[in-house]
Amino acid sequence: MHKHHPRIALAAATAAALTGGLLTFATAPATAAASARHYKADFNGDGYGDVAFAAPYATVGGKGMAGYVAVVYGSSTGLNPAKRTVVSQNTTGVPGTAEEEDYFGEALTVGDLNGDGYTDLAVGAPGEDVGTDDDGGSVTVLWGSSGGIKNGTSVKDPAASAHDEWGRRLTAGDFNGDGKADLAVATSASHAYIVKGRFTTTGTTGGTQKIDLPEWAMFGVDAVAAGDTNGDKKSDLVVTYRTRLDSDPSGSWSKGVAYLGTASGLDTSVPRPLNGGTSVALGDINGDGYDEIALGNVFTKEDDHTGSLGGQVVVIRGSVGGPVNGDAPMAELTQASEGVPGTDEANDGFGSSVSIGDVNGDGYGELAIGVVFEDIGTKEDTGSTVVLTGYALNGGRAISQDTYNVPGSPESMDYFGSDVLLSDVSKDGHADLTVAAGFEDEGVGAITALRGSSGGVTTAGARSFGPGTLGLSRTYGSFGTGLIG
Repeated sequence: MHKHHPRIALAAATAAALTGGLLTFATAPATAAASARHYKADFNGDGYGDVAFAAPYATVGGKGMAGYVAVVYGSSTGLNPAKRTVVSQNTTGVPGTAEEEDYFGEALTVGDLNGDGYTDLAVGAPGEDVGTDDDGGSVTVLWGSSGGIKNGTSVKDPAASAHDEWGRRLTAGDFNGDGKADLAVATSASHAYIVKGRFTTTGTTGGTQKIDLPEWAMFGVDAVAAGDTNGDKKSDLVVTYRTRLDSDPSGSWSKGVAYLGTASGLDTSVPRPLNGGTSVALGDINGDGYDEIALGNVFTKEDDHTGSLGGQVVVIRGSVGGPVNGDAPMAELTQASEGVPGTDEANDGFGSSVSIGDVNGDGYGELAIGVVFEDIGTKEDTGSTVVLTGYALNGGRAISQDTYNVPGSPESMDYFGSDVLLSDVSKDGHADLTVAAGFEDEGVGAITALRGSSGGVTTAGARSFGPGTLGLSRTYGSFGTGLIG
């Protein structure tokens, strides 16, 4: 019998909600991370952006769902799968051992955690058993170097007896503005921890701060992300979760909250209420120097009172005072919105993943949105990705495996758009689009890499790769989960 795990539980709930119970598994939304400084994933310090992702449900050393992570390094021509690093808990120098249902790579984030000039990769394995503590969870930092990712150090759980699933969700930021990257770590309980930098290879850190959510998170934390919403050079933290209100116990509500960074850490005294969501990204969409918050929510109203027909994305504007929510978000997007490609259809999963980056180099951040259960022709749940033009978000395009020059072909249950990432991997000033199809080939998973340009995302020269390209077994694993860069 499988151990309970929150991401699989969320995925199963999502799939059941969106397909009438026909599916029992789907790739869960990603937890895209950003920071006040928008940490760039450059693990080998060559100036090209890199991309990290996981196959958290892959078999490693004969252990089912042990999981592994991979880094594909950038180049002048984009992502280069020939130049990569693959790491599991069976890799020399990495703490722990690959075990069944560890889900190593279930959560990922990046930042220069030890201040040596190379980006590091933090990896959550929330299913890890710690001694006699089933599903105690672990967080491991894989260190960047001139040769790329190598070796690792465990990040200690400050209150192991108070929760399970240490490393359920991760994001990095500089929450007190001291120039040292910090880690935000969510658990199975209604709280998270900030582990303060600087981190060392011997496991020491700068201490911890506990963050209690305003309400009970009945299903745990859905997503976390960091960014600078008020332009003060300190990271703010966004957390989403689902709760049940005493006034209406018949269903769940997706809630969100933002905590602003201060010189002494996150200000938890006045949490800023936000719309809820199952995916979160931060970035400057309107070019005013303040990060916007994009919150994707795939649930329908029948399964989450805050949901919609086919999924929605709410964008909250940043300002000198922080996120501006109230009754006037910057945008409330569905596939029925003007300029958004497609049709608002039940159970499409619009908002399954979100990412913000400047694709065309005009100073405004584009918004990429996964539509994980979009049907293409007669193929059900093929999936697609929508990219909306920055500033006004009033125009864009849809990209799928049915789009000209995109490798592959649309197949049922590919879930193209299960994870999306806008990041510059070619050092040309244009954010490139990387898309995961987490259930390609019945759960093997695959990644498609598209280039950014002054005209937007281009499919010319598009590349696609899966575990076979990296010399790995093409077996079930959800390759591409948690894209970050």
